[in-house]
Order: sequence, then C-alpha cells, then structure tokens
Amino acid sequence: MWELAIASEVALDERSENFVRFEIIMQMLARSLTCLFPAVLILFLLICGAGFAEKKIQKNDGKPLRALLVTGGGYHDYKKQKTILTEGISKRANVEWDIFIGDAAKTKAKLSEDGWADDYDVIVYNLCHAHETDGNFVEALSKVHREGKAAVVLHCSMHSYHWKVPGETKHWPAMLGVTSPRHGKHAPIEVTNLAKDHAVMKGFPKKWTTPKGELYHIDKTWPSATVLAKGSIDGGKKFHDCVWVNTYGKGRVFGTTLGHHNETMSEDNYLGLVTRGLLWATGNLE
Repeated sequence: MWELAIASEVALDERSENFVRFEIIMQMLARSLTCLFPAVLILFLLICGAGFAEKKIQKNDGKPLRALLVTGGGYHDYKKQKTILTEGISKRANVEWDIFIGDAAKTKAKLSEDGWADDYDVIVYNLCHAHETDGNFVEALSKVHREGKAAVVLHCSMHSYHWKVPGETKHWPAMLGVTSPRHGKHAPIEVTNLAKDHAVMKGFPKKWTTPKGELYHIDKTWPSATVLAKGSIDGGKKFHDCVWVNTYGKGRVFGTTLGHHNETMSEDNYLGLVTRGLLWATGNLE
C-alpha cells in the first residue's frame, strides 16, 4: 500500500509538472500571437491597400488617355507640382503625359502653334499667367476647347488670361466656368461636398480640410457650370465655389481653385478629385 501511495504521488507530480509545462507553453504561444497579430494585420492591409492603389480606372476603350500638362509662371512651385500631378494621376488612371513648362512668352508661343492640342485627349492647365493683354490669342486658345477639346483647370489658371484682356467678352472665364478677381489669405480650406451623387464627387466625404490653402474669391459662376463643392476659411461664415464642372460649346471642363501648396496637391483627396475630374471631362466617367 505504501509503495502504491508513493507511486500515485509520483504520477501526480509528473502530471502536475506536465500541466505546468503545457500552461507555460500556451502562455508563450498566446503572447507570441498577440505580438504577431498586429504585424500580420498591417501586412494584410498594406497588401490590400497596395492592390487598391494600383487598380487604374481605364479609358472606355482600354487605351491610355493622352494628356498635356501646360504649367509655369510665378508664385507657385510648378517644377515639383508637375511631378506631383502627373505621377499621382497616373497611379489612379491610365494616363500618359507630355509636359510643357514655360514662362508667359514661351507658353503663348507654344499655345499659338497650329494643331498644338491635336494629339491629346485632354489639356491640363496648372499655370499662372495673369498679365496677358492679347485678346485674339486668348480667344483662339479658348476656341480649342469650345470646339471639343477637354480641359482640366487648376488654381491660378483662374487668374490667368483675363485680368488685363480688354473688352467685355471674356472668353477664358467662359471656358473656365467661373470668374475670379482675387484670393484670400493663406489658411486651410474646409471643403463641403455639394454633389455627393455626381460622378466626380462619389466616394468623397461630406467635408474635408486641406492642410494649407489659398481660397479664391469667385465673383461669377457661369450658367453653364455646375458647382460640386464650396470652400470656407472662417468656419462657414463665408463660402466660395471651389470645385465645379463646365460645358463650353462642345468641350467639357473640370475646374478647382484648390491646390496652391504642394502639401494640398499631394493629398489623396486632391489627386483623386483631379483624376476623377479629368476622366469626367474626357467622357470616361459618368
């Protein structure tokens, strides 16, 4: 009996030791999984996110859109913005680019050449040439879009080609869809989405705020334009239209006054907005 009792105690001790070992192993495994799970989750999200970011919206016939970026002028970092825009849009849509960057005189010469826009589906303007006085040049430039060439117009394009053009007929603002005489102080802009069901604005939040900003004052929104968003820098006391689409003759135009700073242009909201606007203007987003 004594030997049996000793044997029983030894067996119990062995089982207890085994149980303790098992419990320790399980605790270590649990801690390992707890540490590992966030890393696995982050990896999963990165993989999924990367797959989403690389998914490009195709042109209706599957071929790349041909775009010309016309940029240059003062007061803005156009050398960096040409890269921000072209690379950012091409990550989101199937777009191939040519870039022209120049001062006012070189840009006028380029845009006065016969057939300068013929090889492109869309012209993207991110420029600042406010001192042009040649009304015939501006009328001819606007005519390219009135006859059907799609356009995307960004920020200081709204202060170009009309301030010093003589006469009552303002062809460039009619093409843009808005008339802007000035801008306000530098401050983040609270953007309010006014058209959540419009093709351009689908998927954007009801409101978002740019990291930096220079809100343009809009004195006139032309009857041919549809406002998609408005902006405020004073908590909503005063608003100005800041995103819109316009129909100019046979041409479609997407415009936004947002975009003075590189920080704003680099944001996903901004690049997504301009990409969708470009696709709408070319008839590839309805």
